[in-house]
Amino acid sequence: MRETTARSIAACLVMALAPGLEAGADTLRGRYTISIDALANPVEGSPRLLCQASEETGPHQKAEWWIAFGEVKAGDATTGGCGSLQTAPTRDAYLRATLSTAVKPIREGPLALKVVLALRTVSGLDGDEPIYRKSEHTREFIIYPHTADAFVPLFVAGPEEQLALGVREVMLKLGVDVVGDDPAQHGVVRVLSDMAGADLLLDGGGVGTVGEGVAGTLLRNVPAGLHEVRAREPSGTEVHRVVRVLPGRTVVVDLSAAAAGESTSPYGLIPLGPNAQGYEEFRRARDGAIVVTVPAGEFVMGNPETERQPLEHRVYVSEFLIDKTGVTWLQYKRFAAATGSPMPPEPFWGLHDDHPAVFVTWENGRDYCEWAGGRLPTEAEREKAARGTDKRMYPWGDEPPDAERAVHRRSWGFAATDPVGTHPSGASPYGVLDSAGNVWEWCHDWYDEDYYSVSPERDPKGPATGIAHVVRGGSWDSRPDVLSCSCRSFGNIGYREGDFGFRCAMNASD
Repeated sequence: MRETTARSIAACLVMALAPGLEAGADTLRGRYTISIDALANPVEGSPRLLCQASEETGPHQKAEWWIAFGEVKAGDATTGGCGSLQTAPTRDAYLRATLSTAVKPIREGPLALKVVLALRTVSGLDGDEPIYRKSEHTREFIIYPHTADAFVPLFVAGPEEQLALGVREVMLKLGVDVVGDDPAQHGVVRVLSDMAGADLLLDGGGVGTVGEGVAGTLLRNVPAGLHEVRAREPSGTEVHRVVRVLPGRTVVVDLSAAAAGESTSPYGLIPLGPNAQGYEEFRRARDGAIVVTVPAGEFVMGNPETERQPLEHRVYVSEFLIDKTGVTWLQYKRFAAATGSPMPPEPFWGLHDDHPAVFVTWENGRDYCEWAGGRLPTEAEREKAARGTDKRMYPWGDEPPDAERAVHRRSWGFAATDPVGTHPSGASPYGVLDSAGNVWEWCHDWYDEDYYSVSPERDPKGPATGIAHVVRGGSWDSRPDVLSCSCRSFGNIGYREGDFGFRCAMNASD
C-alpha cells in the first residue's frame, strides 16, 4: 500500500456491454431493465452514490458490466464517468471489476438474478505497472421487481486503504424492473375471514364471495389508494375495514367475525415467572410475544476488537423489556390483517410462521411495535440485552460463533433463516435469543459513525436526525465477526432486505 496509495474515490466507471442471448432462454416474462448503483461508505460523512447505469435484457440473457474505482498511484489522473466501451478510459484503477448478470423468472412475482463478479484490486507495483489480486464470486438473489434490491460488497478497505481512499467499503446495488410493467397503479388485497360464503364487497360493489381455508381470498388488480372492504352474510352480519393498497404489493385484511369485536383495551402483560437465567418474563397480550426484563444499570458499550472499532464507553440504561425473539411471520400477518398494512415481499424460502419476518423496513418495524404496545429498542438497549455487563464479545461469551449458537455464514439461494428461538445455546446473559445471527434487527436510533463520542451517559437515543437507522446482530448471511454484540451497521430510509428483521422493546412502566 505504501507505493499504491490512492487519494480519490471519484473514479467509478460502469459500462454495459451488449447482452448476448444464452442457450435455452425462455420468453415467458418479456424483458427487464437491470440497474446497478455503486455506493461508497466513506470514513467520514454519509454514504453516497458513486455512479450508476442500466441495461435492458430478456429472460436468461447475459448483461456484462465493467466497474473501476480509485487511483493506482497518488497523482494519477482521475478516471470516472459512465459511458460506452468505446469511450471508456483505459487508465488502470485501484479496483477493477467485471460483472455478469442474468435474470430468470421463477414464479409469479419474484425473479432470480444470477451475478458473477470478477474482482481485481491492486496489491503492489512492478515498476509502473500495477499487480492485481484476483477473485471471483457467484451469487443468486431473489428480487421483486420495483420493490426490492440486492446488495453485493465490492470492496472492504483495510486501515491503510481507508486512509488512502477515504472509504470503508464500496457496495453494488442491483435492481430489476419489468419493462412495460406499471406497478404504480395496482396492488392485491388478501382477505382473511371465518365468514365463508359471505358476499365480498370492494367500495360497495360486489367482487365475489369469501372463500374457505387459511390462505384467504385474493382480490387482484385493485387500484392503489384507500378502499373499503366488506364481508356481508345473508343474515345481515357485516364486517368491514378500510385498507390502503400500495403499488405492486399485497395487503392483508382480517374480516373475521371475531376481529370485529377485537378489544382496544390497554396492552397487557401476563406474568410467566423467571427464565433459566433468573430474569422475569411476560407474555404480551396483543401479539403473544414473550418479553424479558433487563434490569437498570451500567454496562460497557462498544468494543475496539469489533469491526469498525466502535468506541468503548460506559452507558447507564434504565430498566426495560425486550422481546425474547424477533417478530415472526405469524405475528406480522396478524398485524397486517388487523391494521390493513401491506405484507412485505415474500422471501424465496417462503413465509414460514415460526421464522423471523424479513424484507421489513424500519418504518414497518416501528408501526408493528406501536401496534403491539411497544417500540423499537434503542441501540444501547439492544447491545445491553445481547451483551450483559461483563464486556463479552458475543451473547454466549467469547467463543467464536458456531452453527449451534447462531445462524450465520449461509449463502443466498440456499438455506436462510431458521425458526426463532431454536438456538438456546446462543442465549444472552438475560435469556434473550437470536440476538446474534438469523436476521439483522432495526433499532430506534439514527446512524452516525461518530455518535459515541458525543452520546449522553444515560439512556442514549441516537442523533436527532439522519438518513439511515442502526441495525444490530448480523444475519444468516454474515461473517462470524459481524455477530459481535458491539458491531454496528445501518440501513437507509426505506431499505428492505431478506436478512433484515426486528424485535420490540417496552418501557418497564408499560
